[in-house]
Amino acid sequence: MRALIVSHFYSDPEHRGKLRALAGQGVDVMAAVPGGSAGLDSGVRLTPVPVSGDPEVPGMLKWNGGDLRRVISDFHPDLIQVEESPGAPVAAMVAAAARRMRIPYVVFSWESLPRRRGFLEQRRLRSVVRHAAGIVGGNQLALALLREHAPDAAGAVLPQAGMSPSAPGDRDASRRGLGIGFVGRLVPERGGETLLRACGQLLGPWTLTVAGTGPEQEALEALAQKLGLASRIRWLGGIARRELEEIWNDLDCLVVPSRDTPTWVERSSPVLLEAMVRGVVPVVTRAGALPELVGDAGIVVEDAESLALALQELLAEPERLRVLGQRARQRVLEEYVDSAVAQRTLAFWGQVLARHTSHETHLTEAR
Repeated sequence: MRALIVSHFYSDPEHRGKLRALAGQGVDVMAAVPGGSAGLDSGVRLTPVPVSGDPEVPGMLKWNGGDLRRVISDFHPDLIQVEESPGAPVAAMVAAAARRMRIPYVVFSWESLPRRRGFLEQRRLRSVVRHAAGIVGGNQLALALLREHAPDAAGAVLPQAGMSPSAPGDRDASRRGLGIGFVGRLVPERGGETLLRACGQLLGPWTLTVAGTGPEQEALEALAQKLGLASRIRWLGGIARRELEEIWNDLDCLVVPSRDTPTWVERSSPVLLEAMVRGVVPVVTRAGALPELVGDAGIVVEDAESLALALQELLAEPERLRVLGQRARQRVLEEYVDSAVAQRTLAFWGQVLARHTSHETHLTEAR
């Protein structure tokens, strides 16, 4: 199979794990990226397309239509996947070229909340998605929004990128109590207050490690003092992703107590997946894409009361921590590492191509 993926996302070599895994599974993969130079990355062909605009806002770049069409014509893939906003001009250019060449194309979107668009953007989105052979959402919310414009297209929920399979954590067996973690920006929608109020109800030995900073930090520290929790909490402030390696072994569970707002949802959580692959038990609220990330490999709660109950049960049942930690790691290895994402993507592409071939055969016979 020859597959062309159009996206600024793959300009960064750190994001190409899925593409490399696809190449390793026998797919002839080409990534059309804005600017840069042509090359080969572990079997992935990189083809630059001239663009104009601010490189600091890659989603708003203006791709050169003639060069982009030339890439599609010269490579002539079996399938094209567009991983730019479906309402963007570049998506419309790719879709139009694919239709002229009778190449099936797939649309990917992370957009998890409906938003207002200008007339031209809305028209592009409807046309691009309506004629797509396949639609992919980064989560169920995103797929549902795409499905409004393409009810009959093949659809799937797939991550845009996978992750490397990190080693499981090595916890100190002599450590007593429950090690609770929170990683994220300290803003109201991340639910820091919910977590503190739940911790205030716990009986027995526990500690909370908070990695992150933000406008709510002072208020949360004051609340911790008021609830008598200050001595049990470590406030690490903002730390780099690489520094998280040093705290995973101190944690038994990672709590993500986010709440949806009219303008924001938790569309994904790479930090949560990183914790899970380390064997850290995920405890999340029923917000955004969190429940679908966790599946049956963690605990989903509704509010501070149910969160306190879940944490109390984990504190009282160390064996349950071990079982859930193993299940969480296995879920990531089966669903979210690069090789797994590539395999799921390839299976979906096969479904799209089969439906496209059947449709083309039907049209030919009808003539």
